[in-house]
Amino acid sequence: MHISYTSILAIGLVAMPAAAVTEAQFDTIRNLGRLNGVALHCKYLEETRRMKEALVETLPKRRELGLAFDEVTNESFIRFIDEGLGCPSSMDFNSQVDSAIEALKAAF
Repeated sequence: MHISYTSILAIGLVAMPAAAVTEAQFDTIRNLGRLNGVALHCKYLEETRRMKEALVETLPKRRELGLAFDEVTNESFIRFIDEGLGCPSSMDFNSQVDSAIEALKAAF
């Protein structure tokens, strides 16, 4: 049985109190997951470490949030390969990660 990201998100939203995490907050997690997929493909492992560290330091300790991040990471990694995308420069990517981490911290 294949569980999609949407299913995980729906399960997570049902399992959490309505006011616990907003859609905007989930968007910041999804954005980091998208970037993490790119970082893994491009071997920007320091950026992967920084993103995971920011998640651990910032997010409430909820399994659903980590699952959402992991699922989007996987989708992003596979999409990157399927679409044959090129890696961004490390400087540009670092800037994107900085912005995404700032957005996460502001959201939570």
